[in-house]
Amino acid sequence: MTMDDSAPRPGAEEPAGGGPDQPADDRAAMTPGRIRGTLIEPSATPQWSAQNPYDAAPAASAAPAAPSAPALPAPRAPFDPFAPFGPTAAPDQFFRFTAGPAGTSGYVPYRSPRDPLGLWPHAVANPRRDRHTAAIVVCSLLAAVVTLIAAITQLPDRTGEARAAADAGVATEPGTGLPSDEPADPGGKNPGDDGQDADDGSGGSDGAKDDPGKQDTETPSAAPTSDPDLKGPSASAAQRTAVLDRARTLTAARTSALAANDADAFLTPVDKNNKALVDAERRLFTNLTMVPFDESAWSADEVNDARGETGSSGAWPVTATVGVDFRHKITNVDVLPVVERYVWTLRCASAADPCSLTQVSGARDSNITGPAGYPAPWDVWDLAVERRPHVVVLGPSASAEDLRVRADEAEAAAAYDLERWTGPQGASPGFVITLTRERTTFEKLYSRESPGDWAAGFALPLSAADDIGSIGGSRVVIDLDEMDQDREFARIILRHEMVHALLDPLTRADYDQIPLWAAEGFADWVAQADASIADSYEAHGVGAQIKDGKFTGTLPDDDDFAAEDEKVIDAAYNQAHLAIRYLADTYGADKACAFIADVYMGTSRGVDAAIQTATGQSLSQFEKAWAEWTRENFG
Repeated sequence: MTMDDSAPRPGAEEPAGGGPDQPADDRAAMTPGRIRGTLIEPSATPQWSAQNPYDAAPAASAAPAAPSAPALPAPRAPFDPFAPFGPTAAPDQFFRFTAGPAGTSGYVPYRSPRDPLGLWPHAVANPRRDRHTAAIVVCSLLAAVVTLIAAITQLPDRTGEARAAADAGVATEPGTGLPSDEPADPGGKNPGDDGQDADDGSGGSDGAKDDPGKQDTETPSAAPTSDPDLKGPSASAAQRTAVLDRARTLTAARTSALAANDADAFLTPVDKNNKALVDAERRLFTNLTMVPFDESAWSADEVNDARGETGSSGAWPVTATVGVDFRHKITNVDVLPVVERYVWTLRCASAADPCSLTQVSGARDSNITGPAGYPAPWDVWDLAVERRPHVVVLGPSASAEDLRVRADEAEAAAAYDLERWTGPQGASPGFVITLTRERTTFEKLYSRESPGDWAAGFALPLSAADDIGSIGGSRVVIDLDEMDQDREFARIILRHEMVHALLDPLTRADYDQIPLWAAEGFADWVAQADASIADSYEAHGVGAQIKDGKFTGTLPDDDDFAAEDEKVIDAAYNQAHLAIRYLADTYGADKACAFIADVYMGTSRGVDAAIQTATGQSLSQFEKAWAEWTRENFG
């Protein structure tokens, strides 16, 4: 598992209203502005072991076989340290996010899996972030020196001290006894936690902190627990093995307890002296019983760190952090099981002690396997769950009444999208949608990386647990306060984000084979395919470009979607929508669906060949015909 920093993400701002040329006061009279988004590349499959970020990458032999479909390209190896020097270097990775009518927008960078430290050109979307990366690189090099010196001088704690030195460049805050808006970091020594998210003092109830009058408030967070004592001598290999055996016994028992709906058995390993943790784990159990799972299981794969207690005369007690996977598949949503990655802190009095669970936090996102999926909604609230034929809507129990109404809206949007999808099988059959008014929670759901304060919603793909190069399912999260600013926008954002979630499981192509004009243009087109384009926001925006002589007739490239100038970004989304609208109007909606499926699956191995397959024209011919159509209809 490689390392990724959590520096603030850059983005270009967009004013309230539809866009730079659309005043906020006119929002109700016109289709709302751009719904921003990009993709996360599923370059590898989660192995979900909580491997130290400074350890060696997973061996290539651990990778499962390539996807069986003969038309698909073979998935790439999960790690290739020499790839940045050659033609096989992986492109950048990005989270998808969406801007609301009162927000801003821009790219959300995510490290390339073959360039975790950002040493090579184009490793991050914005070079301003490299200053932070350089600091981490220096700290990592210093850590290597410390490790070498420790090995030469035969220090008793070589491994542990090297890890501590490696983490020295990452600020941490004391952990908490349960996951809240700020996932816990046990003792600042958790290798699965980048430690960049300093506690904002919200106590996990950001909705109440930001606006006490909001209906959507989170249950109070637990009081902080004491940090685990990981400052003693590093545990021996035998001690680590004993801890891992105990952890596997505990996770197997937890799996059985959930299947048997046995809360007492579920809570058996939890430290009874930590009331906050007991309450949090009881809440987790109750929440999980409300979610429709086809399968659910816990497993422990690796001991991240294990230390003997300071001052202890014997080998035990040992306190350890252990990577724990929650493998699950939500009914009628996930096409393959996905994994949420936890980090448990265990205290084991002896090799035979069953060990007690003293703290729970989340692993960091991985450049190889994608988001950790932590915290999920079931980690955060007393959960309310609304099920409809094609959606599972999650949110805080305090908003249960509102969620019932919203679930009907989400179901209508889901049915609309699914009805218009005529592409191949393998797309998502349904959707998980989390709705919240708690802004801090919104920004941290499913990932330690925030989509940014400009986002109104996002669809986050989660890598499949067992199938390298595949997406098991996607999670849609919507900020209700942003969504409620415009009724039309609310309808469109639900449709748009679910289109992304619909397509995510089809993804087999490399990121650079999925141009943003195709991905975002398709989502925008589907979301508004039942409305006339003649008087739309897109038509007005491109019409103004034509009038001002700024319409070049070329399809927007990916850089346009990440430009500093908000007008460039807005124009890129307008043009992308019109490009797919032209494709659908000229060649049929079926061809538009076939084209985007080809692009995502990599069947034709590139957008040029995909457009040729769909239209019979080369990309340059298609682009020229689209430009003529655009000038003729909107000039």
